[in-house]
Amino acid sequence: MPDTDAPHLSLAVNERTSRAQAVAERLSDLIVTEQVRPGDRLGTKLDLQRQFGVAAGTLNEAIRLLETRGLVEARPGPRGGIFVARPSAHIRLSHLILGLGADAMSVSDSLEIRNALELPVALQAARHAGREQLARLDQIVVEMSRLRDEPGEYLLRNWDLHEEIARISLNPLLRTIYLSLLETAREAVRDIAPDPGFRDSFPRNLQLHRELVDAIASGDEARVRLAVEAHTPLSEAMSARTDG
Repeated sequence: MPDTDAPHLSLAVNERTSRAQAVAERLSDLIVTEQVRPGDRLGTKLDLQRQFGVAAGTLNEAIRLLETRGLVEARPGPRGGIFVARPSAHIRLSHLILGLGADAMSVSDSLEIRNALELPVALQAARHAGREQLARLDQIVVEMSRLRDEPGEYLLRNWDLHEEIARISLNPLLRTIYLSLLETAREAVRDIAPDPGFRDSFPRNLQLHRELVDAIASGDEARVRLAVEAHTPLSEAMSARTDG
């Protein structure tokens, strides 16, 4: 049976996603976004097999994936079948972070939230950065200094710098959220209006990023706070130029 026979449970399958994974992700989306509720009956395996137009083995593998994630449970008996389990708060949060993208929120939304995380991210870097990581930050700033006539490339290297700073963090939740937000903005870079005053603002912009990296390298948390505070207007200006 083709997938078109199940319009409400259609699959998005690509060359890197197996059909079992596609079924699991489709059902996972329904569960985590609460389109179905804990205790709801999704159907028997045969019901789901028919709705998705997949073979029994494919459906069984999808159910195993969902059971491993704690999202569904199989119940035996005449009124049995596949039921929605109650996902933990951690599972719901992880799924939403990984699934949230440019279609779910605007670039300015993601930058606004990211801006609020700049200080904890920078403080983590100041506490945990090693020599090689600091050298990498220095190298990116040097590369940024050569891009006065290339505002698009400068923006990308700017984001590379913030990505490298975030990767130093030993807080996995903070790191994941920040990098997800940054990736959302990165994917929509074509929507960011060119800044006509880029060349004039370039020296100050570069200086603020240099000061941020130097503050992180110093390990002085008060200095980091001042550097982030000085950097914040740059990020707010970026937010203002998006989605327009």
